[in-house]
Amino acid sequence: MIYDEIYNFCKVKNSGHFLHNTLELPTPRVQFIVDLLEREGIPYDLIMFKTESIEGTALFGWNVILPGTSNRMVTAHHDIVNPESDNANDNSCSVINSIALKKLLPELNVAIIDGEEVGGVGSTYLARQINEGFYHQIDWVLNLELTGRGGKTFLIDSSIGPLHDRVISMFPNCTVMPVPFNDSEIFRDNGIDSIVINPLPLLEDGSLDTSVLHLCHSIEDSVDKISISDMKEFVEDVLLPLCR
Repeated sequence: MIYDEIYNFCKVKNSGHFLHNTLELPTPRVQFIVDLLEREGIPYDLIMFKTESIEGTALFGWNVILPGTSNRMVTAHHDIVNPESDNANDNSCSVINSIALKKLLPELNVAIIDGEEVGGVGSTYLARQINEGFYHQIDWVLNLELTGRGGKTFLIDSSIGPLHDRVISMFPNCTVMPVPFNDSEIFRDNGIDSIVINPLPLLEDGSLDTSVLHLCHSIEDSVDKISISDMKEFVEDVLLPLCR
């Protein structure tokens, strides 16, 4: 089962965050993604892009594009902050879930992007490509964050637009709330309808367990804290109907 690849993915360690990337080779995590796509027979484009730091130093990023024919796109960032962590929920699960979704819905556009943790560098590059027509007409972008726990109980950010309305119409009991920075902000800043979606487990009183959010970037974001069954439920019962 594709979801089990989370255990292998979390073993792969980058040297650090986006600023440690080099021109010569993709990061180990990008290489894992590419190898997995090839084993699964999923076509992809590996795109290296260049930007500059505030000091003018050349920086390199890697976006992995799984092209489709639909007018919808799902994104998940693959870069990390803490190389000592499994980075399981942030955001390895979302990478695996996006690939699982692509297998179920081949016409969907999927982008696994770099540089979210340093301000959305990869999403800025991707937004420019979308607006220049590289992916035909993209009506909206659904951004996956922290999708390893929760299944059908999830939150979306409070940004208003057609995608937000679609989620609410299909899942009227989902939670809507302000969220920290994520790549959906970059897409909206570039005139592209986008929201972030984040499943969370429930507490005994029926409220969302937001304590999961505080594990990000720490050694506590370990693979033993995610749920394969929740990942599968989220992809197949939430993402699949949303993206059809």
